[in-house]
Amino acid sequence: MRLTVLVAALSIALPGAAVAGPASDAVKFFYVPAVKFEADEQYRDRFTEPVTKLFELNDQATKTNPDQVACIDFN
Repeated sequence: MRLTVLVAALSIALPGAAVAGPASDAVKFFYVPAVKFEADEQYRDRFTEPVTKLFELNDQATKTNPDQVACIDFN
């Protein structure tokens, strides 16, 4: 009985003790004011396959129809 109460008390108390640390460089990048548009070619090395494929499709759409504005759809 005591063990059950102790486990229950610790499971309630411990999650409240978690503290977030500073943002990592990977996340901080998206909040830096100098970055205006993440899809710029100079920032593309920070992304992986699913997103880089969307960037390539967006570039192809821009080249195919230069008179239209291509839209990146991340959904």
